[in-house]
Amino acid sequence: MEQKNEKSGVSRNKVLQVIASILVAVAIWVYVDVEKAPERTKTIRDIPVEFSGESTTLADKNLMLLSGYDTTVDLTIKGTKRELVKINKDNVRLVASTSSIDSVGVHTLRWDVVYPDGVQSSALSVDWASKYKVTVTVGELYTKEVPVNCVVTGTVADGYFTGETVLDPTTLVLRGQRDDLLNVAYAKLTVDISDATRSVIQTESVQLYDNDDNPVDNSNIRTNASLIQAKVPVLTTKEVSLAVELSGVPGSAGQSIKTTITPSSVRLIGEADVLENIDEIVLATLYIEDLDIWQQNSYVVTAPDGTWLANSNEVATVEITMEGIEEKTVTVDTFSYTNVPSGLYAEVQDTLDVRLWGLSEELAELKADAITATVDLSSVTETGSCRVPVTVTVSGYRDVAVKGSYEVTVYVTDTQPEPEPEPEPEPDGGLTSHGNNGSGNEN
Repeated sequence: MEQKNEKSGVSRNKVLQVIASILVAVAIWVYVDVEKAPERTKTIRDIPVEFSGESTTLADKNLMLLSGYDTTVDLTIKGTKRELVKINKDNVRLVASTSSIDSVGVHTLRWDVVYPDGVQSSALSVDWASKYKVTVTVGELYTKEVPVNCVVTGTVADGYFTGETVLDPTTLVLRGQRDDLLNVAYAKLTVDISDATRSVIQTESVQLYDNDDNPVDNSNIRTNASLIQAKVPVLTTKEVSLAVELSGVPGSAGQSIKTTITPSSVRLIGEADVLENIDEIVLATLYIEDLDIWQQNSYVVTAPDGTWLANSNEVATVEITMEGIEEKTVTVDTFSYTNVPSGLYAEVQDTLDVRLWGLSEELAELKADAITATVDLSSVTETGSCRVPVTVTVSGYRDVAVKGSYEVTVYVTDTQPEPEPEPEPEPDGGLTSHGNNGSGNEN
């Protein structure tokens, strides 16, 4: 048995040794193939020659390339496999400088190879090229600005109409020889809007025309844009409702607020895909604390972005009527305190009249202990009298809310005041005025 186990162990070791040998061999092969193998070559065909300084240095001399600017070169590059795999027709550039050209005529320029970032250019060299120089013809530069026109054909679908055509660009700057530019009057593209229900966008290569609307050969004319675009807005209308938003409405009290808007809707004009996302226009957000039991306001209707009103300068009147809702003013004379500075004591110097808003039946039932007035002393830093904010809340009555914001005058001392006797409770627990002010130091 022991002899058998020994043989098994030896076999496993032999297998591991074989695997290790293979891995080492592969690693050596890769290293030699990539790093130490003889240099290889890679041929890239039809690489366009670029001309640096054509639109700057050359143009500043009132010169331009008339021919040769469409030259391409076949190139064989020699180097290591590691670097050769990084280059191709899309990232290898041939650049010829025009800075040496000072006159019209035929000129010969040398090009330089520009490799992409990440390529070790010192490990590469040009082994062969179909041409090492490029011959160009240079002429006197003339410029001319012409408009871009759009011809709209066809008729949109029923219920739709067109807006003003938008062109990009609206003009073209042409560069060329005087004779080539002489007859050019404009560029033009045609847009067919037959049965369209959406805006139509047409993009075309530049085509130039003379004054007789005949196409002009622009093969020797350079333009500042190779494409021109026209957008023909296809518009429709939609009736959308007007609305106001109410904020701060307690509980179900909003059901007792009647809002009447005149007119109740307006007609918008716009592109169909814009209008389909618009169902109403919100005139304003009304905060309940700013409203009276009845009031009327006027608002200028503003069309959403990308649309406009069929009737300009539209004004809507909003009438607010509150049914079963009352306002009630109650006097609060008991306060709690928050954010009291250490070592200081505060006492409210007067009572506080608080405006309440809500359903009539709940206001009638409101108990005094439902109202909490909390004095915020976070701004107090020293003794003396000062005005501080008060937060008034109503609990237990979901259809009652506090209107407005409040402040009280407090007297701040560094001596704790003597506690005052508790007042006698009212028999009905209702809201009444009390002559004594409360004091306390609650954090």
